[in-house]
Amino acid sequence: MKWKNVLNVHNLAKAIVSCFIGLAFFLLMWPYWMEDDGVFEVTDPSQVYLFEDSSRASYADVVEASIVGYLDGTASVEIYYPDATRRVWTYNFQPGRIDSSGRWDFYDRKVRIDYIPGTAKKGYLKIVTKVF
Repeated sequence: MKWKNVLNVHNLAKAIVSCFIGLAFFLLMWPYWMEDDGVFEVTDPSQVYLFEDSSRASYADVVEASIVGYLDGTASVEIYYPDATRRVWTYNFQPGRIDSSGRWDFYDRKVRIDYIPGTAKKGYLKIVTKVF
């Protein structure tokens, strides 16, 4: 009796649909899982830092950034296309604890990340990016 329920047409259809949904999810997430995170550190917030991250793929269409840390003054982090003429996003930070993140459409394999000090003299930032 149990095998009859397992091989029921409705249960079989549900299993097939579930497999296709799982496979679609896996294929959509594959590029994200395969990219390494770019991890960059700002150890002296009174200095300018220029970083670059890239994707392994021949094209990319998303860039993610996460910034955590602490600053005793103002500063900003700007995310650019590699030619540095088209800005994707700017984070403007006030003194104190920092925990910001974002995700944007992006149409290049490489991304440029600029840390620009304001009044900050002490602190630390960790910038984690992913281009996929």
